[in-house]
Amino acid sequence: MSLEISTVKQVLMQKGFEKIFVVESRHDCVLLLIEFKGVNILAGIYKGLHSVYAKVVRADDLLEPYWRCDYLEYIPQGLYTFSESKNIEELAQKIVAKAEIIIKRSSQGIE
Repeated sequence: MSLEISTVKQVLMQKGFEKIFVVESRHDCVLLLIEFKGVNILAGIYKGLHSVYAKVVRADDLLEPYWRCDYLEYIPQGLYTFSESKNIEELAQKIVAKAEIIIKRSSQGIE
């Protein structure tokens, strides 16, 4: 199963994301720059052996030259979320929840 970018983008738009740009696309990862509630967020969506998972981080926390699937996965900033059923809609809903946490933290000055 490869990650279908159009499906990922469509589901995220339905969940309230305003703008979505593909930064990198591979067979096992899609890195998206997303605008959500006026904040730019990077979301790396990865295909694992037993699940589909994502790492969500505020774009300002990472220098642009490092906006890569491999790098995003291992930096300490950001939040992970998983869908063991490999359901992209379930994962998208969890990405929304993580994005809301990140926005709330940044508005409170918590990094």
